[in-house]
Amino acid sequence: MATTSKLTLDEFLSIDDDTKPALEYACGEAVQKPMPNRLHSAIQGYLIAVLFPFLERTGLGQVLPEFRCIFGPPGHVRVFVPDLVYIARERLTADLYHRAAPDLAVEVLSPDQDMARFVDKIQFYLLHGVRLVWVIDPVRATVAVLTPGHEAVILTSGATLDGGDVLPGFSVALDEIFARLKV
Repeated sequence: MATTSKLTLDEFLSIDDDTKPALEYACGEAVQKPMPNRLHSAIQGYLIAVLFPFLERTGLGQVLPEFRCIFGPPGHVRVFVPDLVYIARERLTADLYHRAAPDLAVEVLSPDQDMARFVDKIQFYLLHGVRLVWVIDPVRATVAVLTPGHEAVILTSGATLDGGDVLPGFSVALDEIFARLKV
């Protein structure tokens, strides 16, 4: 659901943020994220379950689900709510929202995803400070690993997803992630 008239960033930020699914802001429009389904939620929950203890043990930072991030160049700031974010400890603040790009943004594809908007969002992430992006496709059981300035790496069954330089020491088997989708 997009707005019919253009909003300023300040107008958008004044909107009640209890909308579910969350609203995002790009190019003067408020757009509601797609409603997650069981597959989406199962993956999101599992990743929180494996990332949280890893981050508690290492003290590297925090993983947060559906956390509003406000970032971009002056005059072109956007507001996104990735499915999961990781923010390094030294970049965490006490603010209600993160006013910078997260270190890692995780997006789980939804069946009714507007692909043009989604691709634009991922490109914005990579051009404006997100150091690592995982795009998880529950239907195809793949993860696209994206980093600024590099070709995407597509992982499939049998592969291991790791945190690279952003989450050093973290890894999880793709088969473990997608095992959560079986009923």
